[in-house]
Amino acid sequence: MIASLHVKNIALIEDLELELGQGLNILSGETGAGKSIIIDSLNFVLGERADKSLIRYGTDSAVVEAVFSDYAVPTATAYLEDVGIEPEEVLILRRKMSADGKNECRINGRTVTLSVLKGLTELLVDIHGQHEHQSLMKVANHIGMLDALGAAKTLPLRTEVGELHEKYLALKSEYSSFGNESERERRLDVLNFQIDEIRRAAVFDGEEEELLEKRKRIRNTEKILSALTSARSMLDGYDGSAVTGNLKSASSTLSAVTAYDARVSELCDRLDAAKTEVSDVAETLSDLVNELDFDSRSADSLEDRLETVRNILRKYGGSYRRVEEFLESAEKEVYLLSNAAERVAEIEKELSTVARQLVSASDKLGEIRSEVAGEFEREMTSELKDLGMSGTTFKVQIVHTDDVEKISANGGDSVEFLISPNVGEPLKPLAKIISGGEMSRFMLALKNIAAESDSIGTMVFDEIDTGISGHISAVVSEKMCNISRRRQVIAVTHMPSLAAMADNHYLISKSVRDGKTVTELNLLSDNVPEIARLVGGGDYSAHALPHAAEMKQWADTYKKSLAK
Repeated sequence: MIASLHVKNIALIEDLELELGQGLNILSGETGAGKSIIIDSLNFVLGERADKSLIRYGTDSAVVEAVFSDYAVPTATAYLEDVGIEPEEVLILRRKMSADGKNECRINGRTVTLSVLKGLTELLVDIHGQHEHQSLMKVANHIGMLDALGAAKTLPLRTEVGELHEKYLALKSEYSSFGNESERERRLDVLNFQIDEIRRAAVFDGEEEELLEKRKRIRNTEKILSALTSARSMLDGYDGSAVTGNLKSASSTLSAVTAYDARVSELCDRLDAAKTEVSDVAETLSDLVNELDFDSRSADSLEDRLETVRNILRKYGGSYRRVEEFLESAEKEVYLLSNAAERVAEIEKELSTVARQLVSASDKLGEIRSEVAGEFEREMTSELKDLGMSGTTFKVQIVHTDDVEKISANGGDSVEFLISPNVGEPLKPLAKIISGGEMSRFMLALKNIAAESDSIGTMVFDEIDTGISGHISAVVSEKMCNISRRRQVIAVTHMPSLAAMADNHYLISKSVRDGKTVTELNLLSDNVPEIARLVGGGDYSAHALPHAAEMKQWADTYKKSLAK
């Protein structure tokens, strides 16, 4: 359950702390006080989509933190372990959104993606609001709702059907990839040509860069050759002024006087060393001149090779690594196609076997769904009768197919909820004939049934009382109270009878502080005056207060009866 909710800078909320309890938590207040903002804040931290318009004006970020206690049902702990988070005694969810649209989501301090956050909260909280009405209107969602009601029976079979369907599609895809015999022959011709072309080219990693460097050198051969030749002549030329010759002459001249001055001997040694170094440089220059002369003659073959390398890279992926991957893949495909006849025969047998298994599993799932649907119909009819719709007939229409090509990951069933709100009228699609008030009662009946089977610890109702009044409002309040004995319930309401059932009643109001409108929330120690306001209040308050007190006494008596 949600132990607390801390909201900062969401719409009119500046900084709000909401401590929630077990049982039925009621939120009420004047229209526009900010009840919907509390739900929006809760939706936000639970991972629903939100935009920066939610951020309070004049601030640069909004933060909501929810603390859960007694949350560790098997599905939730398993989910946490799957995403690499160690379950702890308390679960803290935090989401922050900045004005630049960036989101930061954390589970127990660990940064996670929005999808991971939402995946967890779907196991912890069920929020009923206007969007869920819309969800119920979509026939495609009915099969999921039915399966959720009978999850203990349907989930294992649905998982089996999904796995078989995935395997069936994979086999079909592989079978289609082989094509017929003539298509395989054509494909083999193409692949063998490509493999041969790549192997003959024998491109190696980094070859294009190496060739480009050589080409750059060749294109500047004349300049380089002139410089090398000139430098070589200066060092070891034939005009008598070469550096090496001059160094040799200088050393010989000085050698004649070394006996007279020891310092001259040292200079001779240094000249000899310089002569050796300069001679080595001259020889290297000669080698470079010879290499350049060779490169200039091979320019045409270099251009041809560069074109070959670039052609291979362009055709087969753009890089040496991609060419290697293409070659490996092509050779593997050639092997498969060369042995296709045997593999095609194997696939045909596997397809036949998997198809039979898929149809069989789908049939079993259909039978289980029919059982769950029958039980659901009986429970829904009973619930709707309690909610003042005693003349209503409810039917789960299941259309089953054994055509393996029409079976999906959900099985071979199409499911649609049908309803006849009045005796003597034919069954029609729920989405086409149900009114707003009837929809609210239908959803409450559905939630009351679901509360018996699912493990979700918190249920949130955002104005479930839409279109409900009179005696039915008392029945709705009792139903909500029933749910709250098994789950934590948070409900935003305008209905006095539901407010009277509150185990914890929070009054939402707004005021002006420092020139800014802010939403505030207070836990009521005595909610009779608020019940009176919901009854009528104002000029009617003299009558409303006694009525509210009677309503509170009625609610307390009902809750005591449940405790027996």
